[in-house]
Amino acid sequence: MKYLYDGLSLQNGRSSNMDSLLLAEREIDRKNSLLAVVCDGVGSMQDGAFAASLAVKSMNDWFNSLSDLERIGLRMRDEALKLNSRIMEQAKEQSLDTAATFTALLFVENRYCLVHIGDTRAYSIDSNGTATQLTVDDISEDGKLTGCVGRFGNPMFFCSEGEVDGKMFLICSDGLYKRMDFAPVLADSSIMNRKDMKRTIQRMADHAIERGERDNISLALLIPKTEG
Repeated sequence: MKYLYDGLSLQNGRSSNMDSLLLAEREIDRKNSLLAVVCDGVGSMQDGAFAASLAVKSMNDWFNSLSDLERIGLRMRDEALKLNSRIMEQAKEQSLDTAATFTALLFVENRYCLVHIGDTRAYSIDSNGTATQLTVDDISEDGKLTGCVGRFGNPMFFCSEGEVDGKMFLICSDGLYKRMDFAPVLADSSIMNRKDMKRTIQRMADHAIERGERDNISLALLIPKTEG
């Protein structure tokens, strides 16, 4: 399996960018693997960027330490629980007010593992540009975030696994999807190489901004491809 992927994290109209993005690829146990993570620091908290940054760093360290893929979905969930505790401990030590959403997608061969909490989203996208949301938003009826990393001692992560099946995948912060209509952008995009991917990602961000979005925008677009 090989992967075509890219992403961006854009400050847009905010005074700072509290988002963090990770894209990492390596061979594990003779299998090419790709990890993508998007974390959105909670804007109502002064130090939201700290939680997002530490979560991404922790996942990168974990991914680089893997020597096998046994029970990898459960292990990724366990690492998310550990990083939640790590953020809380460091925030307490440094008197920080911090939390972040967390969405991680790991590809191994023709399967993916997903671990998520908050209101960043992961989608699978078919050849017509039709997007299917793979995550569940942790949002109350009055619009408040009910799940995140770095704030609660026993967070309830949403976890799932599935087949790649020739689809494209997207992880994005709410700064993209709140004003995004995926179909007209993706259905007209022929993504054959990294240059095409960069162009499509920029078009997606521009589309949201043109519709009036001022929040930070972070996204990762990923296409697993069977070699040959």
